Amino acid sequence: MNLRRWPAATGRWLLNNRLSTRIIELLDSRSSNRMNELGAIAAAVEFTQINKVRGDYLEFGLWQGKTFSYAHRMKRRYRVEDMLLWGFDSFQGLPPIDDERDNIWQGGDFRCSEPELRRILRRKGLDEREYRLVPGYYHESLDNRAHLQLEGRSAAIVYIDCDLYDSTVQVLNFVARYLVNGTIVCFDDYYCYKAAPDQGEQQALSEFLRANPGFRFLPWLDYCPVGKAFIVRVAGA
Repeated sequence: MNLRRWPAATGRWLLNNRLSTRIIELLDSRSSNRMNELGAIAAAVEFTQINKVRGDYLEFGLWQGKTFSYAHRMKRRYRVEDMLLWGFDSFQGLPPIDDERDNIWQGGDFRCSEPELRRILRRKGLDEREYRLVPGYYHESLDNRAHLQLEGRSAAIVYIDCDLYDSTVQVLNFVARYLVNGTIVCFDDYYCYKAAPDQGEQQALSEFLRANPGFRFLPWLDYCPVGKAFIVRVAGA
């Protein structure tokens, strides 16, 4: 054995081994050691199936349909045939933003037209019979007409990705009547604004719970860099 060549051979082995390991890491997203949006939605769907929480999937803030399509994938994986997917979005991007403290967005961000989104969802394999879209800014669209569409239904999973305090307030007030014991509520931007409790989705949830003491939101899991999910308990349900 030529000892002089051993370090070079070892170096090549280490390099090849590291490349192989990196390829495996890229192929296996779980190796990032954090739960992403897909993992959170998969866990939510599995939770509702284990605990027999019946209801639909409601998402607020769709943009290009990434998490909406994740919900569809998990609905099919777990064969949740009776779950209808509901998507609520302005399709014009974010509304004007009043609170600039630690804000990272601008009005108009995340604009995606409804026809464009439907094309994206079609490419991802969603049949239009499996979902409903409700267009408009929330102060206009979350009204009695929307309630009539959801009459008699409940929410198994609510995914809130509307970024802003005002929008989240409107969403929580709207979905309250559809929450049941075991509903999973995901806040995609819970730890934005540098996790300030008096801003954004955190502030909206705190105020909602103070105004509606019949609801408890049990902290369940954190996901991605800024998301948090809760399990709902409803007094007297």
